[in-house]
Amino acid sequence: MKLRGKLSPEPIWTRYYREPVLANLTYTKISKDPFPTPQEAQIWFDLDGEIKSAFVPLRIVNEEKRAVTAALVGEREGKIVVDFPPTNFGHTRFAADEAALEKIAIAVFHPDER
Repeated sequence: MKLRGKLSPEPIWTRYYREPVLANLTYTKISKDPFPTPQEAQIWFDLDGEIKSAFVPLRIVNEEKRAVTAALVGEREGKIVVDFPPTNFGHTRFAADEAALEKIAIAVFHPDER
């Protein structure tokens, strides 16, 4: 599965893709309570034993498939930067190894394949 996109030419700390790659990632746990609005949740991912969490809008969560849509926006220190839309808790972003992301990715949508 191809997770990486085309990097921008700027040699900065985080090198952003020219267009984000969208991926549906499986999560291990979801918590929808207590939150200030019923449209938000906290989710957890198991990335080869490294646990990451994110606050996300419920509109990007598919509870039936235990999946959430994320934007893979670039690379930092050899890891892929995973980004989620903002919530009342702010903006969640983390970096993860490509191999670990491949294990939890159930669908990937490349900009050049849309």
